[in-house]
Parts: sequence; structure tokens; C-alpha cells
Amino acid sequence: MSPSETLTAPSRAASGTTTAGGADAQPRELTPRELGRRIKLLRVSRELTLKDLEERGGISATHISEIERGKASPTVGALGRIARALGLPPATLVEPTVLPQVAITRAAGRADGVLHWGRASFVPLVAPVQGGTTGTHLLTLPIGREPALSHSHEGEEWCMSLSGVAEIRVDQETFVLREGDSIHFRAHRMHSYSNLASNPAVLLVASRPRLAI
Repeated sequence: MSPSETLTAPSRAASGTTTAGGADAQPRELTPRELGRRIKLLRVSRELTLKDLEERGGISATHISEIERGKASPTVGALGRIARALGLPPATLVEPTVLPQVAITRAAGRADGVLHWGRASFVPLVAPVQGGTTGTHLLTLPIGREPALSHSHEGEEWCMSLSGVAEIRVDQETFVLREGDSIHFRAHRMHSYSNLASNPAVLLVASRPRLAI
């Protein structure tokens, strides 16, 4: 999972986020990569799989995956089918995003921003800012030794164990993080998160570029 666009559920207001420097905020050009991130976040926030969108919208899961990764630009027709599968007007997917210079997320509002990704719970810690490329979030792993989340993406990832015992697998290498331990790796390698203890594990995760989910 970058799971934190302003148009997505939950909204900034719902997640307790306030902004500053609004006078300098400008619409950001929507690149294929940003469009893909937006679609993926909307899909994940609705707990839909690629197959779900394929069945709902009549567009192949493979093609949707390429769009989400910024590897393909959807036609107007494909964009309309994806939007309908998400239950949204097509314009919602392509309208420009206005980002602030400063964004503040209050602790009291974070509970409203919980997303579910795989078996893990994902809470964006702050909204994006103009020109920013880094995202941070809390990742909570439920009890169970099977991977709660497995994925790969461009860029890099850093995480620290805040509580519990987590196993991070990067390709074929396995690393165990206990409270206070941290790890940093190139995120194009497939990586997964598992919980080795009898209580939920909580990780602070930073990714660059900001994850789309």
C-alpha cells in the first residue's frame, strides 16, 4: 500500500487532516502513474480485488493492474467501466488534485482513516503535499504467522516495529523485527509482512514514492 489521496474515502475532513499554505496550492497534473495510484486506492478502500473490478466493469484484471501501475493509459471507455465498477462518476477519476504546502493530521482523527489491505490494517499518517513523494503509515498485522500482506512497488521502503514481533520477507531473505528494530530496502523486490507473536504487531512504515495502497 499511496494510499492517501484527497478525493478518496476517507476524506481529509474525516481523517482529521488540516492544511496550511492553501493560497499556494495548485492543481497537480494527473500523470498515468498518479491516475493508477488513484484507481488503486479507491479500489482497495472499497475492499475490491482486481477480479472484482473485472467482473463489475467488464475490463480484464491484467489491464487494470497495468493501469494501476502506470504502465498503460486507459481509453475513455475503459475509464468509464472502471469508474462504474467503483460506483463513481468517471470525472472523479481524472479531476485534478489540489495539494497544500503543509498538511497536518490530528491523532484523534486517524481511526476514521483505517483501510484494509490483505489481512493488514493500514492507516495513512498524513495527507500528501505539493511536490511531495514520501508517504508514511501505520501497518497493523493481525495474529497469525501467514503473511498478512505481500506486494512490491517501485522505489524504497523503511519500517520500524513499534510493538510486537514482525517477520519481513524480502524476496527469499527473512528478517525479524522486534520493538525498536527497523529495516530499509528497495521495494521493487517482493516483500511480505507476518506476525510471529500472540499479539497484533504494529509497524511504522515510510515509502518513497508514496504508496497507492
